[in-house]
Amino acid sequence: MNHLIYSILLLLIFYIVLIGEFLLPTGGILAAIAFAAFVGSVVFAFKFSTLAGICVTSFIVITTPVFIVFLIRIWPYTPVGRRMLNIRPGETADLPRKTTSKGTPLDDLIGQQGVAKNNLLPSGMILVNGENIDAVSTGMPIDSGTPIIITKVDTGHLYVRALTSAELTSQNPAAPTSPPLLEDSLESFDFD
Repeated sequence: MNHLIYSILLLLIFYIVLIGEFLLPTGGILAAIAFAAFVGSVVFAFKFSTLAGICVTSFIVITTPVFIVFLIRIWPYTPVGRRMLNIRPGETADLPRKTTSKGTPLDDLIGQQGVAKNNLLPSGMILVNGENIDAVSTGMPIDSGTPIIITKVDTGHLYVRALTSAELTSQNPAAPTSPPLLEDSLESFDFD
């Protein structure tokens, strides 16, 4: 029974020290202690029983990523996070919006159309509103010179897709239609 109690105590120490790692600038010292508590908790759980070891390991594997994501989200609002991000008291902790080299916010480019400057395999350069911008193809590779549309912005990257022929003709109805297929050309000769 002592092994199970030690395992639970080390599990609590693991989470408490993990919180401390996010709130204090320790340079990873508390992370190393948290890792040691994690390993100790699993070892003591397996010494108690195999089932307890599997349960403790599963609990840690499932809850730790969720816990770390939660800590990352609240970190900019903590005193240490505010100080490291150089946010003064009274200011919001909103991080600056990502912009192009000319200062256009990337979020404002969603729905804009442009041209692929080079092959997007899946990333490359596009030309939108006279600006060269890095972008990522959301589907198939896009050839250089292909008209594109910006579909979304995620983690500071523009995602684009090629414009369909229907979208191109709806924008420019006077554009010439594609030439007839070879089969249609041969049929027009009426060979019997």
